[in-house]
Amino acid sequence: MSLFDIAYILTKIGFCISFLSNFVLIYLTIFHVKQVFVTYKRMVVYFAVIGILFAGLEVLGRPFAHNFNGSLIFFSSSKLGVPHELLLLSISVWGGFYSLIIAFIAVQFVYRYLSLFGTKTAKKFDGYGTIVWGLYPIIPGAIYTYAFHIFCIPNDYTDGYMRNEVLSTYEFNISEVPRFIMVPYDSNGHLRIESLQNISVDLFLVCSHYLIIIYCGLGMHFNMKKELEKFSVPQQKLQRQFFKALVIQSLGPTIFLVLPAAPVLLTPVVAPLLDMEVHWKTGWLFSLIGLFPPFDSVAFMLIVTEYKKIIKKKFLKQEPEVPKDPSTTALSVRMV
Repeated sequence: MSLFDIAYILTKIGFCISFLSNFVLIYLTIFHVKQVFVTYKRMVVYFAVIGILFAGLEVLGRPFAHNFNGSLIFFSSSKLGVPHELLLLSISVWGGFYSLIIAFIAVQFVYRYLSLFGTKTAKKFDGYGTIVWGLYPIIPGAIYTYAFHIFCIPNDYTDGYMRNEVLSTYEFNISEVPRFIMVPYDSNGHLRIESLQNISVDLFLVCSHYLIIIYCGLGMHFNMKKELEKFSVPQQKLQRQFFKALVIQSLGPTIFLVLPAAPVLLTPVVAPLLDMEVHWKTGWLFSLIGLFPPFDSVAFMLIVTEYKKIIKKKFLKQEPEVPKDPSTTALSVRMV
């Protein structure tokens, strides 16, 4: 069994788990959950669909990466007989989902922030506002994808730099696979403007949305106790659960998407400066990335109490616990 076959098996397992967990989340949100507001229900469903599409694209394109000294090749290892151009598009869109996911988490943080502080702006997320926040994350995702096709299209220099490494490591001709290549430095050691622009675009799209997440997250954390006094006791509990779920949802992409991708993208820039020899099959990290969608969906259902109650009742056939009457408990104690 080849390296790519093993990676593909892990990818398919990740897709099945992602599809199942996110399908359950979508089903419960649409047909059973009552306490969650309509707008936030749409956000939950939207995010679950993103997770399924992200995992599905990985199965279709079978993206893989390899770092060699001052270069990075991002290519498709698919054997499905899909046209070259479609595979190229699929792995670039898959890469664009990085930015799309972070952007949508930022949208959720903004919405929860505005809802907590009771501003009228939060109401603009309803109605036609749904179209705006639904389409917005696609913009940074599309820019991220487009950056691949502008700054990382292979040429004679980049193919020549990677050709022998790819042939000796994977035993195929580099010209035969759909690929994007980033070689930050030219033959004289000067920084190539295309690579600088690509890295700058990637960092801006990801970091700008993380700043929004951090700002809104800290604002809610330090002011939550005061602001929750405006809500009823059940709503206070629900608001706290939503905040915890959002924090976990932001940790999921950070752990499974951003952190694994960071060394892959930055090594081509840093390795030549440190005079490092690099021969890393970094595509293995994509198997870890496949854990992100189920991690987020399962964590959300575990944190929000209503989901746990429905799962126990519908799937585990457990009746919800009936709270004891305090007066009855007190009477029993006196009788004893």
